Amino acid sequence: MIESIKEKVWDILKKKGISLAMIYDHEGGILWHRGREISGRKITKGEGFCKSVINKCMKDNREIRKQDQYITFSGEAITQSAKRLMIKYIMIQPVEGFFLYIDSGNKIDFTEVELEIFRMLGSLLGEAISRIKRNEKIVGGISGDSAPMRRVKDLIIKYSLEEDCILLLGETGVGKTHTVELIHRYSGRKGQFIVVDTTTINENLFESEIFGHKKGAFTGAVTDKRGLVDEAEEGTLFFDEIAEVPVSFQAKLLRFIEKKRYRILGDPVEKKANVRIIAATNRNLKQMIMDKEFREDLYYRLSVLIIKIPSLKDRKNDIRKIIEENKKLLKGKDIGPGFWDHVFNYSWPGNYRELFSVLKRAGLLCDSPISGEDIKKIIDENISLEETIEEKNRIDFIWKELESGRSFWKAVKEPYLDRELNRFEVKSIISKALLKVGGKYIDTLDLLNIDRSDYNKLIKFLHKNRIN
Repeated sequence: MIESIKEKVWDILKKKGISLAMIYDHEGGILWHRGREISGRKITKGEGFCKSVINKCMKDNREIRKQDQYITFSGEAITQSAKRLMIKYIMIQPVEGFFLYIDSGNKIDFTEVELEIFRMLGSLLGEAISRIKRNEKIVGGISGDSAPMRRVKDLIIKYSLEEDCILLLGETGVGKTHTVELIHRYSGRKGQFIVVDTTTINENLFESEIFGHKKGAFTGAVTDKRGLVDEAEEGTLFFDEIAEVPVSFQAKLLRFIEKKRYRILGDPVEKKANVRIIAATNRNLKQMIMDKEFREDLYYRLSVLIIKIPSLKDRKNDIRKIIEENKKLLKGKDIGPGFWDHVFNYSWPGNYRELFSVLKRAGLLCDSPISGEDIKKIIDENISLEETIEEKNRIDFIWKELESGRSFWKAVKEPYLDRELNRFEVKSIISKALLKVGGKYIDTLDLLNIDRSDYNKLIKFLHKNRIN
């Protein structure tokens, strides 16, 4: 809905030469603009629009329509002769905490029909934002009413109006992927939501996976391959765990983000893309920059807009609402003595993912009512280093997957990051592999279906997660 409204505004503006449309918030942050060139991301520091009229509208929070407004331009992009321009018509319309600004430039007035269309589009934009704000169930995938979560929800709505890159930060299991899905859905982008699972892509094949390749582009390229960028056209491309993108590919990713142009491997013709880039990580990118593992320029390009999703331990007041919203996981069983005390006092290092896992197991294994002791027992079982029958069955199943040719990244690493495997189970798998090959990590690669070029990636994963 939001994207289609912006497109309709732009369709009219394209006929008007140097006219301008903007959406900005109550703090003066410019979220979106089309038309003639402007500078700055803030009304206070920007140039190329009528600040005095904008400031008056922000102060009064009411619609403004004015003709024959003088504005002053400055900056290298504006010629000396154009420093003083007359705007034929300005319209500013408040829309649910935001403002839609439209001016006609100095060439021609808007027609009455066009002005009425703009007013209608402004109203529709306001209704869309209002519907998102009041529909608690839709926004509620990121549950809670604490101040940090209200801030996250406000940013989800605000960044849905924008088109620049977003970087999501937060621990494993806090809901980063769901946050991105909400931003994509609210933005109304016509294309698909495509996830780049960076942890499972071989370093040598990264460019092919993202941009695609032509038949014969390299040894083994027996057919054309469509890249993820092409699949996400007019949609959102989400780099899940951006820290895992190889340094060798980061410069090409930076160029793609800046230019929105790319080249399919084996094709001399450059293609233009219309995709929005969103990335997420649970790692410290600034430390990775210091360690020469992540490009500083890529970090600053990705972090134009940042959402930091707090962990459950930092917003204990939200836990009750989260559980009540997901009470179906308890299979209709009542909550007994000590239940709330235990869930409030536990730190939930796995965040939502761990909480939901405990609720599911309580619903399946416990009698009604479910007590605090029941919850404690389930949590203790989850973090115990003793190999239970269930764990042994999981390990045996994973070995069957590895023996059938499935890669370590898919069979082991991915379930571990999703908290479907614990550290002890991964250690058991690695120990068994080392035992089979005589104790050398490099000799386990064939057993684990890992490409030789990914040896350092395996060692890094083991060290990072204290599995070695």
